[in-house]
Amino acid sequence: MDLQKFFNPSSIAVVGVSHEKHKVGYLAAKNLIDQGYKGEIYFVNNKFKGEILGKKVYSSLKEIDKPIGLVVLAVPAAIAVYLFDEVHDLGIKNIVLYAAGFKETGKEGQVLEKLLDEKIKKYNLNILGPNCIGYVNTTKGVNVTFLKDVCPAGNIGFISQSGALGSMLNDYFNAHENLGFSYFISLGNKTVIDEADALEFLVRDEKTKVIAVYLEDVKDGEKFKRVSAEVSGRKPIVVLKAGSTKEGSKAAVSHTGGMVGDDQVYGTVFKQYGVIRAAQLGEFLTLLKVFSFQREPVNRSVLVLSNAGGAGVMLTDGLIRERLPLVTVSPEVKEMIVKSMKGKKITLHNPIDLLGDASAFDYEKVIGAMLEEKNIGAIIVLLTPQANTEIAKTAEIIVEMQKKFALPVYPIFMGKKSMAGVGRLFEKNKIAGFANFDHLPKALAKINWWRENFREGGRMDNILLKLDSFDADRPENKRARHDGPLRHYNLSNSMETLASIGIPTIPLYLAKSVDDLRTIVKKTGFPVVAKIASDKITHKTDVGGVVTGIKTMDEMEIIFKKIVGARRASPVHQGMYIQSQINGFEMLVGAKRDPVFGIVLVIGLGGIYTELLKDIAYRIYPFGFEEFRKMIKETKQYKLIGGFRGSGPIDEKRLYHITAKLGQLMENNPQIREVDINPLMVSDKIISAVDCRIITENHIPNK
Repeated sequence: MDLQKFFNPSSIAVVGVSHEKHKVGYLAAKNLIDQGYKGEIYFVNNKFKGEILGKKVYSSLKEIDKPIGLVVLAVPAAIAVYLFDEVHDLGIKNIVLYAAGFKETGKEGQVLEKLLDEKIKKYNLNILGPNCIGYVNTTKGVNVTFLKDVCPAGNIGFISQSGALGSMLNDYFNAHENLGFSYFISLGNKTVIDEADALEFLVRDEKTKVIAVYLEDVKDGEKFKRVSAEVSGRKPIVVLKAGSTKEGSKAAVSHTGGMVGDDQVYGTVFKQYGVIRAAQLGEFLTLLKVFSFQREPVNRSVLVLSNAGGAGVMLTDGLIRERLPLVTVSPEVKEMIVKSMKGKKITLHNPIDLLGDASAFDYEKVIGAMLEEKNIGAIIVLLTPQANTEIAKTAEIIVEMQKKFALPVYPIFMGKKSMAGVGRLFEKNKIAGFANFDHLPKALAKINWWRENFREGGRMDNILLKLDSFDADRPENKRARHDGPLRHYNLSNSMETLASIGIPTIPLYLAKSVDDLRTIVKKTGFPVVAKIASDKITHKTDVGGVVTGIKTMDEMEIIFKKIVGARRASPVHQGMYIQSQINGFEMLVGAKRDPVFGIVLVIGLGGIYTELLKDIAYRIYPFGFEEFRKMIKETKQYKLIGGFRGSGPIDEKRLYHITAKLGQLMENNPQIREVDINPLMVSDKIISAVDCRIITENHIPNK
C-alpha cells in the first residue's frame, strides 16, 4: 500500500468543523493551523455559515470545487459512512475517520461496520480509523488530530493503537528537549490502514530514525511478520505490547496447548522478526531516548564510573544480570588515571569508584583516560548529590567529553532537588541521561541483541523461507495430508501419523488380554513401558496410567489387571499399550496453531515436569537451522544436547528436522490444532517419539 500521498497531502478538508472550542471538529482544525501546514485547508459544515479560525466554511465538499488530497471526517459514524459516496464522486481516496460507534459498540455498530466495509471495497478507499485520533507529519506541518498541544518535531515515528497513549507521549515530548515525532499515527480500529502498513511507510522516511509502536493486537499476522523482518534490518522497531494476560482462556488438552499463550506468541514473533519489546513504559521511553539521540552502545562491554559505592554495586548487578560485562581496565589506562589523580586514592577496578568527594576535575580525567581504552561499548557515569559534588560543572564536562567519544556516555544523575536543569542540559546536547538506572541495563541488553542479530549483517535471511534441508515434496512428507473432516487422533493414530511423515517412533502395541501380552513381549523383549489405552484420558500419568521399567511377565500381568481388568466394561479404556523402554532424556516437541500468526513450534523439557518447570522455547514456523539452535539455547536442555556427564552430544540437525516435520504436518492439515510429542526420547544413540497427542478443530476434550 503506497501511503505517500495519504501522509503528505497537497490539501486537506476537515468535515464537521465546529466553532465550539471543546469539540473535535474545532480542535482538529486548530491543530492543523497551529502545526504550520502550508497546503490548502478547507473547512466544511453544512449547518454553519461564515468563518472559523479565519477560514471560510463550506456547506459541502462539492462546493469547494478544488482538488482535495485528504478528507478528515469529524462527524458521527452514521453520518460518516454516507459521506463516502460524495468523497468517491469527487475522486478522493484518502480519509481520516475519527468516529467510534462501529463494531466495537454492539449490534447497531456492526450494521454500520458492514456498510463501512462495503463502501471501502466498492470505492477502494484508504482509511485511517475509525475510532482513531488521526495523524501528525511534523515535516509537512500536518496535524489532523485533536491532541492537546502541537507535536514537537523529531525523529521518532510513533504508531499507536491507543489515542490516549499518543496524547501522553506528546505531552512527555513537549516537556523535554530534542525528543519529538517525525510522524504520529493513531490506528484505531485498523479497518484499512494497519500497523504493518504504517511500518512500511515509516521505514522509507529518511527523517524517522526509530519506529515506536504501541500494540494491543495485530490485524494481519502474516503481513506483520513479513514487514517486521524487512524493516528490522534497516531501523529499530520498539514495541510496547499491552494485554500480556488472557482471562477466561480455554483449558488445554495437551502440554503444548497449555504452554503456548497469546502473549508468548507475540513475544516469539517480536524476537524472531527483529522487534525490540519493551516490558514497561519506562523501558519504552528509555529505548526511544537512546535510539532517538543515536547513542546506541557499540558492544556489550560497559565501563561504570561512580562517586557512590552502593549505587555502583546495584547498577553492576543489573548489568551482569543482562549479560553486559564490565570491561577490564588495562594496566596502561590505570597508570594514566593514577598519575592524573595526584595521590588521591580511588578504586580502579570496574566499576571505578571516585568516592564521595569526587570533583568535576576527577570525572574529567578518568573519562578522558578512557579514550585510550579498547573494546568499551558504553560508559555509564553515576553521580549522587553529596555535600561537595560539583553537579552542574560535572554535567558540563560530560557534555564536552561526549563530543570526543564515538561511543555513548550515559550520565545517571540520581536525586531530585539538586538535579534541576541537568536533564535538559543533557537532552539539549542529545546525550541520553537518566535520573535512575531502573531501565537502562535491560534497554542496553535489548539494543545489543537487535544490533547483533539484525542490524550488523546478522539478520536471519532465512526466517521467511521454508525450513532448510527439509523437502516438503518428498513422499513421506506428503502422506499425512487429509482432505475432509478429521477425527480425533488417539495415541495409536497419532504415533502412526508421526511415522508416516518420517519422525522416528518406538512401536506401540495394543494388548486387550493377557494372551496379547505374551505375543507382544516376543516382539519387544524387556524392559517395557505400559500405558493405558484410552481416547478420553489426555494426561495418562495423572491417573496412574503409565508404568515404566517392567522387567518380567508376572509384573506385566499384575499391571494389566490393575489398569485394565477392573475397568474392562468401561468405554473409556480400550486396553493397555506396550512399548520397548529406551534410555535418554525426555523432550517436549510440539506445535500449535495461532489464529493470528499461524503455526507455533515448541521445544522444551518433556515428561511429567513439562508444566511444572516450563523450560520452553517457541518459534513461528518456518525458520532455519541457525534459528533452531538459538531456540535450543534458550532452554536448559542445551547443556544436555551438547553432551553431559559422559554422554555424547546429540544430533541437533535431527532434532531440527523432527521439529520441521511437525510444522509441515500442521501446514498440510489446517484442521489440526495441536501436536504434542511428549516425550521425545533423546540421546546420542537414539531420537524417537514414545508418546504423542494430535488435537483437531472438531475435537471436544473430555472434561
